[in-house]
Amino acid sequence: MGLKDCEGQPRVARSLLSALQRGRLAHAYLLAGPVGSGKRRVATELARAALCERPSAESDACGGCEACRAVGDGRHPDVEFFRPPDDKAAYPVKQVREQIKRHAYLRPALGKRRMLVIERAEALVKGSGGQNESADTLLKLLEEPPRDTVIVLLAAHPERLPETVRSRCQYIRFEPPSTLALAEALMESDRLDPDQAAYASRLSGGDLALAREFVRGRKKDSPNLGLVREALLDIVRFVGTMTVPGILAVAAKLDGAARGWPALVGALGILALLYRDSAVKAAARHQGGSSSTVSVETALAFRTGPEASATSDAARDYGPDTLLEMASRVLRAQEDCGRYPARLLLLEVLLLDLAGLPRHPREVAQ
Repeated sequence: MGLKDCEGQPRVARSLLSALQRGRLAHAYLLAGPVGSGKRRVATELARAALCERPSAESDACGGCEACRAVGDGRHPDVEFFRPPDDKAAYPVKQVREQIKRHAYLRPALGKRRMLVIERAEALVKGSGGQNESADTLLKLLEEPPRDTVIVLLAAHPERLPETVRSRCQYIRFEPPSTLALAEALMESDRLDPDQAAYASRLSGGDLALAREFVRGRKKDSPNLGLVREALLDIVRFVGTMTVPGILAVAAKLDGAARGWPALVGALGILALLYRDSAVKAAARHQGGSSSTVSVETALAFRTGPEASATSDAARDYGPDTLLEMASRVLRAQEDCGRYPARLLLLEVLLLDLAGLPRHPREVAQ
């Protein structure tokens, strides 16, 4: 693997490889893009390339030396990844001072530099009046960066970072992942049919490496794609008519099938798309049109299969405004995945919330 193999982000890979070739890595980067766009993987491959013992002519990682293997296994002493504690919505200032800053000023143990990756960087809070000052503490580090340390911030919502922090990083924007391109890659590499490939690419949020993990199922926490799909279809079709025990059961089914945060984040993204498709169809119905018209079809994420049937059912049971609100609430829950300590509780709260929204738009339709 290497930066050149980060499918879906060729512009990002070219920019970073060019900096490596010229020996001009910035002291700080802000990798900004939606969930699933591959920011963490690019950060890992950048660290691998920066510390590789036998880099290629393009300055990419060889993938076979001890340094490359150590970075990939998460055991290289010069590479550190940081996240806020599971029970915290933001980075505590103590964590920034005692962990991030301390590691930044250590001398490299094996390589030429140290690589620090700060995940969910938007969880750095700008403090005032004695509040959390983790962003201000990090700012001091960015203003006086250690010579041999590269700091990489990953953010899905860079606008939440203080401008003072953003301006001291080289900003690299990630494009939204193309599920079509990833599906084609999965069809070629894993011999999947188009339907399976499309679903796996959506569930991974556009991260090809993650999609391959999901499909190949080599890890004990790999998701059960079929059960994830069943649970999502049950939610779209029946959440408004389920009893509370039924809602808790389908939440447990989805949680058990996802087997971890990565697949759950992707599953919620699919659920939001399903509600969005339902809203498009409901709007067409309320305007006197047909949900099978060409203009509507081109706007849909799911045009065939059980998803198309489920969204048509939802379009008959809810109004377009309600369905868009459902999609919005699902996306908010997806965003909460990074800071919520319990997957099942998050799902239960979300589904109970969705079940309480009004149904039967036909009673008020003109």
